[in-house]
Amino acid sequence: METFEKLQLTLNPNIPVEVLRELAADEDEEVRANVAENPNAPVDVLQELAKDEGKWVRYYVARNPNTPVDVLRDLAKDGSWHVREHVALNSKSSINTLVMQFEYEKSLRKPDLYVIEALYVNENLPAFAKRVIETLFGEMLT
Repeated sequence: METFEKLQLTLNPNIPVEVLRELAADEDEEVRANVAENPNAPVDVLQELAKDEGKWVRYYVARNPNTPVDVLRDLAKDGSWHVREHVALNSKSSINTLVMQFEYEKSLRKPDLYVIEALYVNENLPAFAKRVIETLFGEMLT
């Protein structure tokens, strides 16, 4: 099967879970990323794709509303700010994950603006952390 056909399959909301499992192991990163984005991707597939070398695969795992809280916690310190931003935007990210992620972001030599803003707008981030963001990064917020 050609890559284009695989990509089309992964976009189908009615794709059978068995097919998603098979495509999650595809050699093409874009195919794996599309599997990670699919709302029907099973939890075990998302857990595996969260360890993928491709940052766009991890990015879509972080965006998926079905990604388990423990996987989001692991992705909160990802090397890619794209991934961290979407962990911060994910409504399933727990208070503990968001506070840990904020502490991690603060510890970086150059915290990422997009991650800080994403944390700030997440309803699950406690008010005390929002006040710290306003104090430390107020000029960065839009």
